Amino acid sequence: MQKLLADVKTKDELTTYMALNILEHELTQEKHLIVAWRDQAKGNHRDVSHLASSQEEADTKLILHAKEATSAGATIISIHSQDTDVLVLALRRYPELCRNVHFVTGTGQRRRSISLQPIFDALGSSTVAALPGFHAFSGADITGRFSGMSKRKCWKVFVDMDPDVMAAFGQLGTMQNPSEAQMDLLERYVCKLYLPKMDLTTVADVRWHLFKKKQAQAESLPPTHAALRAAIMRAHYQALIWSVDVVANPELPSPDDYGWYLVEGQYRPVMTTLPPAPEAVIHLVRCSCAKTKCSSNRCKCRKAGLRCTELCSCSEGDGCDNMPDDDVGQDDDDDEPSSDDDE
Repeated sequence: MQKLLADVKTKDELTTYMALNILEHELTQEKHLIVAWRDQAKGNHRDVSHLASSQEEADTKLILHAKEATSAGATIISIHSQDTDVLVLALRRYPELCRNVHFVTGTGQRRRSISLQPIFDALGSSTVAALPGFHAFSGADITGRFSGMSKRKCWKVFVDMDPDVMAAFGQLGTMQNPSEAQMDLLERYVCKLYLPKMDLTTVADVRWHLFKKKQAQAESLPPTHAALRAAIMRAHYQALIWSVDVVANPELPSPDDYGWYLVEGQYRPVMTTLPPAPEAVIHLVRCSCAKTKCSSNRCKCRKAGLRCTELCSCSEGDGCDNMPDDDVGQDDDDDEPSSDDDE
């Protein structure tokens, strides 16, 4: 039975059966009901053909119907859902809905009703406008999330960002493609997410810093520049879908140009268009010499015919005999004044 109910065709037929029969049930005759399923909508008290929608997700259809209820004169609206997406979209559309809107979530005895107005007033219009973009970027149902970064941590960094970064989140989904300036601002947010106390602005610098100082593993590093661009495009596409949640039959572009590619009839995410690191770094040799000054072939770098780097343990001490010549020269220049300084 469980396998039968999980079948897509069974779900579709069951939903259609329930939608058509609920309006004809005697217990519902004294209530004004509107039922939506597939790309259809039907009411028991008036024509609602304008609500027949091609939207694929119930998340956006709930907002579509809430907006229509407001237009029809509703003064109290309760939106029932357990999905964060719906709460985010409802908050974004709150100025277009009646004043008394509640988000009802939970199940059984743990069900609770949340008034949207206090949340909207506390956050402010600019932050609320940026919520869908932030939610898509930090991890929604289909956009993925940053490894090791909880929603709480993403939110803490988000609310502390400057207005330019906040505006960049708000612009996701509002145009055909994000601009280069917008992508740079979102990259700055990711840098703060991984290194809150530093002012690095590129993920390449953050990756190098974490790798050099902490030898951080791949799952602890931010995405590469190429991987981040693909993630931004996926978040932008999700925000595009959400931006037309009050349009019954929106026209959306193909996902192909937004961080997705089609394989055997299914879309899969583009993880990156470049290797995660240069070949030399992937096969990096790193020595742990601390006292021998890397003067013999016991040094892994010297044995491999390579110069020591900042990643080696010897870089923390003095007098490595295997440092690149330009580094030695640079140290000399820094330690001794030039002839011009002497004069």
